[in-house]
Amino acid sequence: MFNLFMLPLVIFLAYVLITRSKYQNRKGAGAFFFEDDKMVLNSALPYPISISDIDHVELKYNSWELKQTMSYNLFIKVVRKNNKSKTVFYRGYGTAKLAYPADMAAALDARGIRCLLIDG
Repeated sequence: MFNLFMLPLVIFLAYVLITRSKYQNRKGAGAFFFEDDKMVLNSALPYPISISDIDHVELKYNSWELKQTMSYNLFIKVVRKNNKSKTVFYRGYGTAKLAYPADMAAALDARGIRCLLIDG
């Protein structure tokens, strides 16, 4: 028998699946991808930010992890022109399209978005 307490969880999971399926470039994209003049942070719930609203992006990582381990931790902070920011955590692997911070910085620079690489 269906438990009434499970209904909010089922609704939330359906919402997540519907939201994630809206984006064509999400699969294998890594930490973020670009779609419809937006930078979309590829988190559990994709978070789109208009490229024209972005002041700069900060990528904070540990260079030792990049060299010594199979995966790495990355914090992505998108700062908007109105000084509001959005920070997400990403667990990186070398198999994504934008696999490493240098690749991500190059993709951002190609779209005219200033990027700061922070090794910390």
